[in-house]
Amino acid sequence: MTESRLRRWVRLTARRLGLSRNPLCRTSDRMEGLLVVATLLAAVIAVPVAISVGRSAYADGRQTTASQVASGHWDTARLLERAPGSMAGQDSSNPPTTLARARWQGANGARTEGDVPVRAGSPAGSSVRVWVDSSGQVTRPPLTNSQLSDKGVATAITTLMGLELAVVVCSLLARWLLERRRLAAWGAEWARVAPRWSRKYH
Repeated sequence: MTESRLRRWVRLTARRLGLSRNPLCRTSDRMEGLLVVATLLAAVIAVPVAISVGRSAYADGRQTTASQVASGHWDTARLLERAPGSMAGQDSSNPPTTLARARWQGANGARTEGDVPVRAGSPAGSSVRVWVDSSGQVTRPPLTNSQLSDKGVATAITTLMGLELAVVVCSLLARWLLERRRLAAWGAEWARVAPRWSRKYH
């Protein structure tokens, strides 16, 4: 882009944003231009904010996972009954699961019974790996580093979408209010000028 074209583009952009010194450019036009600039800035600022929220969610998850690892452990539970459901689909990457009664070694070595998540249709007497917390109860296992990363990314994306939506809604609302103000100003101007025209042509 040559220097002359750059200057022409800058002048055109400034005119569209209401930053021109043209006497026909009214306050409402300048306000609309500032609104466009503010909307663009808010949309850009939303990106690092969303990234920061995602990183914070990841850090909190790491802290929670470290606490779970320090106070719990993996154990083996033995099913006391056949798990409800069918064995169909067990070869898939995400086989169906259900709850079944099982027994495992709880706190202080005591045997504990309860419902544990297992693959549907698992026979009685089969073993299943479970995560036991400090109280000896089966709970959800700590998230892996990959799961924590996915959670952080999902949080960042969700936050970004929410912020961008808020920016768009606020911008549209501001433009609507500005348009109402502009129409009211036009109406007042016409009410002031119309009688002069009427007298001139009558």
